[in-house]
Amino acid sequence: MSFRSSSVAVAALALAASFPLAAHAGGMPMKVSGLWCGVGLLHEFRLEMAQQFDQLEARLVRKHRVRQITGRIEGSTVVTDPQRNHTLELQALGNELRVTSGTGPLALLKGQAFTRATADSCTR
Repeated sequence: MSFRSSSVAVAALALAASFPLAAHAGGMPMKVSGLWCGVGLLHEFRLEMAQQFDQLEARLVRKHRVRQITGRIEGSTVVTDPQRNHTLELQALGNELRVTSGTGPLALLKGQAFTRATADSCTR
């Protein structure tokens, strides 16, 4: 490989690395498995997510109440299946899951977020 072509390859890799969500646009879902902790108005909530490729099973926990959630991951977007006729959509941005839309009472959560846990719990 010549110096010129290796320089172009390095530049292309650097450019690709600067757009981390671009890799998810080609149909590969973002990895969202693990524990997510609510922030702001959601500070009492935690979201425990298990993922198999683009399928999602999760538990939304507040104190001792648990709501089972299923859904799918489309690139960097988490879309829940209707739960009691309500849906929720979250956008993954780095270590944050931000609520972008919801139906019914879940629409009030728009703009709220969860952050990826750095430990095994959400205690602060």
